[in-house]
Amino acid sequence: MTAVSNVAVPTDGPKPGPVAALAIAAPASPIKSVPKKSWLGMHRNKLIALLVLVLVPLITLAGFAWYRKSHPTGSGFRTVRVVRADITERVTATGTLQPVLTSPVGAQVSGIVWKLHADFNSQVKAGDLLVELDPALFQNAVAMATAQLAQSKANLTSAHASARGAVSVRDRTRVLERKSLVSGADLDASEAVFGQTAGQSRSGAAQIAQANAQLDKAKLDLQHSIIRAPVDGTVISRNIDIGQAVAATLTAPTLFTIAQDLHHMQVHAAVDEADIGGVHTGQNATFTVDAFRDQTFGALVHEVRNAPQTLSNVVTYDVVLDVENPDLKLRPGMTANVLILIVQKSQVTAVPNEALRFRPATGPATAGSMKVVPPGIQQSAAVYVVEGGHAVRLGIKTGVTDGNMTEVDGLEPGREVIVDVVRDKGKAPAAGGAGHGG
Repeated sequence: MTAVSNVAVPTDGPKPGPVAALAIAAPASPIKSVPKKSWLGMHRNKLIALLVLVLVPLITLAGFAWYRKSHPTGSGFRTVRVVRADITERVTATGTLQPVLTSPVGAQVSGIVWKLHADFNSQVKAGDLLVELDPALFQNAVAMATAQLAQSKANLTSAHASARGAVSVRDRTRVLERKSLVSGADLDASEAVFGQTAGQSRSGAAQIAQANAQLDKAKLDLQHSIIRAPVDGTVISRNIDIGQAVAATLTAPTLFTIAQDLHHMQVHAAVDEADIGGVHTGQNATFTVDAFRDQTFGALVHEVRNAPQTLSNVVTYDVVLDVENPDLKLRPGMTANVLILIVQKSQVTAVPNEALRFRPATGPATAGSMKVVPPGIQQSAAVYVVEGGHAVRLGIKTGVTDGNMTEVDGLEPGREVIVDVVRDKGKAPAAGGAGHGG
């Protein structure tokens, strides 16, 4: 309701103006009292902030305590998860680059080097001239053999003439002997002379054949004094100089070494006997050389040789790999660091090799840390998981490995396996703790 003012309005006197009348006519507004705020209302935000500061750490500590209670690592073990991974198993080896075929060039005759027609890195074709030995001695041998042949022919002509005379004497003696004009002794003498001259004729013919052979040998030695390339290729070594004497013996030095077609080369790699079982013909491989450390070259296993090589009680086998060398970057004798691809698998269940090497100690176990594993019952294919604060063994089957991860069968991805014991820094592991096994 509107309050009515009890102010008296004078009847006489000047009438109030419009503003004064309005002011007199307006009712007076009641005065409201302002309520005082409570202490809780004034400090509500501060209380909320205080509760957050107190409750959040408590919730965090409670969650961490629950995690430590439920998580396996709370038992004093360091664990990792079983995962799916791509694993590539390779065999490592060290080898040497070599030409597919090398031809050592020697000398078939002895002599003095007269001229050189090839040097290191010379590209040669089969039949190209490499070395000339001094021809004087060989030409003289040809002349002597020619003269010997001529003498043998002359001797044969004389022997034939003597033989014809002996035939005439023998025939006349036979006629006279029939007429009793000569004795039988004369006939026998003529027969002997005939036989002797016939033998001389056959000997002369043999001497001619021998002289022909000597002449052929002398001519062949003259040809061999000119040494030619036996194959197409590149000269990779030269071991003679002009004026050097060359001795044609069983131990004669190699004058040149010619590598055939360096566009196709081979790596001879020494593979350890522990790895040779996985290497087969046709497998792919890669290798690097120190000269081109940032470049990887491809190769293919060509042959696995059965001849063992033993050095310092280490047995290795020679594995030959074919290599393409289109740019001629690779050179004979370079050391190759080889990786031979054995098998490659994608997204297989795998664990780190640390988990396979882990074995609990066989001594007294720390209370609540692990179970004691008696000696002699551990198997190589096994991992350990945490159950009830103890390390429990699980037998598994292993597959391929790349040295860091190993394929396993018998574990599901996501499961935790033990790889080590959690130890306090600066403290020695207690007796009976776990460690790595071989």
